[in-house]
Amino acid sequence: MIFSMIMVPKLSEEQRQLIESMQGRPIEVCDDRTQRIYVLVDRDEFRQLTDNHFRRELQVGFDQADAGDMAAWSVEQMLQEARRRQSKPVA
Repeated sequence: MIFSMIMVPKLSEEQRQLIESMQGRPIEVCDDRTQRIYVLVDRDEFRQLTDNHFRRELQVGFDQADAGDMAAWSVEQMLQEARRRQSKPVA
């Protein structure tokens, strides 16, 4: 599992009806306090989406390597870039 959940909130009847009416499409939920938008999606669909995303990204790297498009890299530089991206605010 990609993340660990300490508590799983239960759906209200209103939320359940909305989910059913959306027929499997993702549902955006806004936190009134922070104004952040979250996406509610079925767990199995989420896993499939993330698996597909990782496969596509890996394939890009495999294709580049097969084409000889490679360069020297540094683990430290890669970690710095990952930290920079992680600290960047999401729009």
